[in-house]
Amino acid sequence: MLLSLHISVWFVNVAYIVYGLLILSSIFVVISENRNASKSLAWILALIFLPVIGLVLYLLFGQSLRQETLLSQTNREKLFNSNKLPDVDIEALSLSENNKQLIKMCNRLDATRFYPGNEVHMYVRGGDKFEDMLNDINNAKEFVHIQYFIFRDDVLGRRVRDALVAAVDRGVEVRLLYDDMGSMTVNRRFFKNMELRGVEVRAFMRIFQIRPSWRLNYRNHRKIVVIDGVVGYIGGMNIADRYVNGDKDLSWRDTHMRIVGPAVHGLQMSFSVDWCYESKNVLSDEKYFPQLPPVGDKGVQIILSGPVGPWNTIAMMCEKIVSMAHKYVYIQTPYFLPTDSLVYALQVAALSGVEVCIMMPVRTDWVVMKWGSFSYITQMLNAGVKIYLYQPGMLHAKTIVADDELVSIGSANFDFRSFEHNFETNALVYGEALALRVKEDFMSDVQHCVLVDSLEEWRARPFVQKVCESVVRLVSPVL
Repeated sequence: MLLSLHISVWFVNVAYIVYGLLILSSIFVVISENRNASKSLAWILALIFLPVIGLVLYLLFGQSLRQETLLSQTNREKLFNSNKLPDVDIEALSLSENNKQLIKMCNRLDATRFYPGNEVHMYVRGGDKFEDMLNDINNAKEFVHIQYFIFRDDVLGRRVRDALVAAVDRGVEVRLLYDDMGSMTVNRRFFKNMELRGVEVRAFMRIFQIRPSWRLNYRNHRKIVVIDGVVGYIGGMNIADRYVNGDKDLSWRDTHMRIVGPAVHGLQMSFSVDWCYESKNVLSDEKYFPQLPPVGDKGVQIILSGPVGPWNTIAMMCEKIVSMAHKYVYIQTPYFLPTDSLVYALQVAALSGVEVCIMMPVRTDWVVMKWGSFSYITQMLNAGVKIYLYQPGMLHAKTIVADDELVSIGSANFDFRSFEHNFETNALVYGEALALRVKEDFMSDVQHCVLVDSLEEWRARPFVQKVCESVVRLVSPVL
């Protein structure tokens, strides 16, 4: 009896020591990574004051991937060597010096090429986008590569599934990549049935697997389609009925884009990187990167960003756009939780006389993110930033337009998660025509917004709401 008691005490003591060493080693890792100070402090406090729970949360959500890469050097070279389009003389482009600087910066961050000669079509209604996309899939001859954060088993999802299966029956290669967390509510039989019909299907960073990856926090938020290497789609719309018909009493307003021309190479590169990570298959054959002649007058860069590698590419892109604006910068985002440097950039721009307008929804699909977004409004109003609260439903568009010459459209929200935790892809489109179109859409949406222009009225909002905003703001660096 006494011996078993001693053994029990010994095991308890060893467990305490092991746990203590795990906590200390985790804290050491957090400090040594030199991350954002508020985020590091939040994790250290969680590890110290939330026994066991704090450690589990850190293992699941807190580890940094900045020192890692998705591709081996060999596979990376194979992919980048497959893109044989000629280099462009940036200095010879008829763009402003600021835009030339932006092109060069994005190129240096992640070898992001500038593609001239593209035709671009905008969508603000899901029905139009998906009808065109399904038509393109039905006309595919060689391959279809499709990647979405959310791929629902609903009316739209089944229409897309049927089109993909029909393409396989015609002899077309079809590859589907979906995010395991984003599509976790979908029965896996839905994807398995597609596999049985010949579609190559992969889930990005599976949540449940034999060997835990401890990477639940790092999700693939991209929405990309590439058809025969000549047509591509990019934007904010997932495959779900709500982007066409709304969701219960909540309508969805989003923006997407169809690209024809050399910039499709950039979309294919984005898909190929993620596909190689999950399948170990390098899609570098010439047919995936065909020679594409100019078909339009739009210059495009495809910007990739994620939690791996040394740079927060899209966050730096956004900061550059805001800082170089002379007349205006209009931003639409479903969630507004900017980094400190972006807060300062927006404030500096507004205080310098630039018209800075931010549009976000008053009704969202996730109320916690709404509170977090609202916690930044006072800082914005103090600097003269105009805040528009979209009323009819969920504003899910992720667009930036500046000075009638530059547009960013893609999957990245203006928040911590998109800038630091998610794999995202945005398209930068240079030129007046599309900028004026996006500006016009923004002004049209303004008609359905409430302008928050009185600091006194904003401060008079309910006390409970202020408390909720402050709490979410406190933990926003680790959301």
